[in-house]
Amino acid sequence: MGIAWDTARPLTWSDFRGVAPPTSGNFTEPAAIHMTIHWRVSYSATSANGRTWSGRVETAEVTNVMSPALSWAVPGQVNPLILLHEQTHFDLNEVYRRKLENALLCVQAQGSSQQGVVDALNERVHAIAQQLLDRLVAVQDIYDAETSPGINQAAQNRWKDQVSLWLSDPSLAPS
Repeated sequence: MGIAWDTARPLTWSDFRGVAPPTSGNFTEPAAIHMTIHWRVSYSATSANGRTWSGRVETAEVTNVMSPALSWAVPGQVNPLILLHEQTHFDLNEVYRRKLENALLCVQAQGSSQQGVVDALNERVHAIAQQLLDRLVAVQDIYDAETSPGINQAAQNRWKDQVSLWLSDPSLAPS
């Protein structure tokens, strides 16, 4: 069972129920969060004359979930700053969840058959999702590099402020 991102429900160390890998002493981070973004869409396709079809994404449901069983912390090596670091990872995932949902709801296609339009919509949805999720991975890596996984408090605070801004307007986050 995962924990869906919720502004009213920040993470706690009790959410990190996984076991730290035996080699965790070799890692630069004393904790790791495992998150997943899933999406489900529905399409509509219509034709006024039977020859030209138009379609669009009718609904898009995108979720951002943290997996407690796969998230871990090294006992005795965690503190509030590290928890803030992990929460900001989760918040950053939420920014891209929102970006993806917004982008998917704009997908449209035209074609000569209903199935052709649905195929084109499906292709576009997957391409957009892949592009945004690849960008999310890159931004998460930059975040870790700049914050020294939560150790650099000044950088951590800058990122927290930046991610908060992006949460209020996801279009400002890098695409």
